[in-house]
Amino acid sequence: MTNQKNPHEPMTMTNLFLLAFAGLCLAIALAIAWVLGITLFFPDGVLAGLLVERADIIRAHIDYLMMAQFLFIFSLLFRQYSINPPVWVVAACCFGAFFNPLAFLVRGLTPKPSVVDAIPVEPHFPFQAGLSFTLTTVGFLAAVALVVRAAWKLRTVRN
Repeated sequence: MTNQKNPHEPMTMTNLFLLAFAGLCLAIALAIAWVLGITLFFPDGVLAGLLVERADIIRAHIDYLMMAQFLFIFSLLFRQYSINPPVWVVAACCFGAFFNPLAFLVRGLTPKPSVVDAIPVEPHFPFQAGLSFTLTTVGFLAAVALVVRAAWKLRTVRN
């Protein structure tokens, strides 16, 4: 008994959305990579002047790459195991995958006050980061649980 889908069978809408969102995160990561590359070769250019904190821009780039990778992997695993993920799992994964790196991107583009002690961390960062970290964790753990459950069921059917 095999659990392989017909390659011509359409993907579920939730899985297709997950795949499309993975593509969006990858496109954003590539755009950031181009900006970082251009500003590396033209450090005195206008574009380089917009990057307040290069390290945070690099964090956003790496984070978008990782999120795209995870979303692609989950999409493939859902298809492999014929899982139609609940909308809330896909929504949590996609929301977290977009806003988690965005928090770093906004930090890297936001001018800092001249007096560091006068204003604490940007007001948006703790809330946005906390919400996106939580949704990413919940969404990714739920996705992993769905895949492990499907793989376990398939294993017990084969035995």
